Amino acid sequence: MVFASAFAEEMNKSRHIVAQASRRLAAQGFGVLCIDFKGCGDSSGSFDQASWADWRQDISTAIDWMLAQGYSRVVLWGHRLGAMLAAQAAAARPNDVARCLLWQPVVQGETHLVQFLRLRLANAMLSGHKGGETGKSLRARLSGGETLEVAGYPLSPGMADDLDRLELGTLRPACAVDWIEIVAEQGQALPVGAARVTEAWRKDGVALVVSAIVAQPFWAATNAVELVPCDAIVEATASAAKAWL
Repeated sequence: MVFASAFAEEMNKSRHIVAQASRRLAAQGFGVLCIDFKGCGDSSGSFDQASWADWRQDISTAIDWMLAQGYSRVVLWGHRLGAMLAAQAAAARPNDVARCLLWQPVVQGETHLVQFLRLRLANAMLSGHKGGETGKSLRARLSGGETLEVAGYPLSPGMADDLDRLELGTLRPACAVDWIEIVAEQGQALPVGAARVTEAWRKDGVALVVSAIVAQPFWAATNAVELVPCDAIVEATASAAKAWL
């Protein structure tokens, strides 16, 4: 398995859950490769030097490495924006990717970018700074070529433009897909965007298994040092993986 992480601070808030799930999958007999994309974690380069094309190449290189180690079936596992990367790679390499596991996938890059920029606005409000920034003004500065710091991450105009173009609904993985979505209460329907994509994929013949679990969105903890547990998603992942053997 190759894991594609969430974006920016969502990645950091999720590492403990990813490690827990990885250990569980390893105990079930799966080899799990968790990589840091260019400009993230222990990888070379800075965040603002990375592009979406770089990250696509990183995941493709990881697939090649797994195949070179003798693994005949590669499963791509992605979380949030990383799920978009996993779906893209699965569509691009149908002969090498046997399955996708998607945790709470982002369905529209533009919306995700807007939410990310709101972190800067929220931090400004909490610190008492009234610089007159708005989402519109931040987008204008990015369009003008300025790199913006958002929650400690330097967001480049190029990455912002890349995110704006991403639409999960335009991708069609050629493999089977397990989609795990976190909801607030039992029986709650999937969010509109997720429901739209899953319906379109099924109509196009994608073998899709959707699981909705009740849990907290651990990647979105608001406290700077808070790590939210999520045993439910680890259990759901382990349960889904039993069917792959």
